[in-house]
Amino acid sequence: MIQKLIRVAMRSEGHEVHVASDGHEGLELIRREQPAVIFTDVSMPGLDGYQLATELRADPRTAHIPIVFMTASVQRSQLEEAKRHGATSVLSKPFSMSALRSRVAELTSKS
Repeated sequence: MIQKLIRVAMRSEGHEVHVASDGHEGLELIRREQPAVIFTDVSMPGLDGYQLATELRADPRTAHIPIVFMTASVQRSQLEEAKRHGATSVLSKPFSMSALRSRVAELTSKS
């Protein structure tokens, strides 16, 4: 459901959106499409968000892309873990579409 909401919100802003069903598919998609920003859940089948971010940061083709972790649990330890794995930012679930739009605008203006 969250994927659908994000897709609608971002497309209405003129952004191209690609969605993967698991971490392995996401990794392939990111390497192929080279998105401006990556939003990933921490908990996913295949590669989890931390593993995905570690793979992306180790690859010179994707190391520069901002990664936003989406998680329901935003305790200090999880924030630190996300940063250790290369997160640019964390978006706490549930989040508003305006918060999502703002985060995308902030991260794409830096690139």
